[in-house]
Amino acid sequence: MEAQSSDISSSHEPGDTKPWEDLDDVLDLTGGAGQFSPTFPVSYPARHMEEKEEENEDEEEDEKSWKESLEASPVLEDPGSTSGSSPTPHSPPEPSAPTEEPERPPATCTAPSSSLVVDLIYWRDIKRSGVVFGASLFLLLSLSVFSIVSVLAYIALALLSVTISFRIYKGVLQAIQKSEEGHPFRSILESNLALPEDVVQKHCTVALNQVNRTVAELRRLFLVEDLVDSLKFAVLMWVFTYIGALFNGLTLLIVALISLFSIPVIYERHQTQVDHYLALINKNLKNTSDLILAKVPGLKRKSE
Repeated sequence: MEAQSSDISSSHEPGDTKPWEDLDDVLDLTGGAGQFSPTFPVSYPARHMEEKEEENEDEEEDEKSWKESLEASPVLEDPGSTSGSSPTPHSPPEPSAPTEEPERPPATCTAPSSSLVVDLIYWRDIKRSGVVFGASLFLLLSLSVFSIVSVLAYIALALLSVTISFRIYKGVLQAIQKSEEGHPFRSILESNLALPEDVVQKHCTVALNQVNRTVAELRRLFLVEDLVDSLKFAVLMWVFTYIGALFNGLTLLIVALISLFSIPVIYERHQTQVDHYLALINKNLKNTSDLILAKVPGLKRKSE
């Protein structure tokens, strides 16, 4: 029996990789494992031990990498947050409150009529300004030669002659060509020429304010609220007596019309030189006025 066990133990070399199931079969054939001593020298194969150590190292590395992957990734802190408070990872961002837009000041729109007048005075459109200036000057010159009734009658006759001639011409042309175009002035006849109520009210309000301001100023001058201002107004009226002797009202209107369409353009092109000379004139007038007020007693302004 001992010889058989020695043969079995000698048959298994240390480097053999035979499975352990074969060893159990051999033990069953030899009478069971109980016949062997507890200190049965069983030597594990060296190759199996090396593979076991490599598997353990691979498992440790896998476990280490798995633990590192489970760690929370660093989250960038908000610049406005404090150093002590750190945001929770994977937390949804809080919705910011909607910012209210600042109230915009109401846009100040200028009246279209004023812009149109400015464009005409400064000759922005040469054709339109030329037509308006020529027609106005022709009307004033006609009024200086003829009466206002004659001028209005001649203007109406000229306009009717043009429209009637054009109406007859278009009628004859439609009869020859056998076309059905209709009335040549149909678009103008069907258009709405009524003045807007809001525009009329606006201009009436402006005119009423101006009239009230003029009446208040005239009352102040005629009732001598300020002696100096009343004397200046008297001198101005005395100058106008000489102007009225030389020119009549229509001549003054013609001069005013020419000045209106020429002075703004000249001032726009030579503004620097004009401002310089106007400043000199104003300075000399102020010095002369102060000298006169200082010499004549009782003409000093009332202290405010």
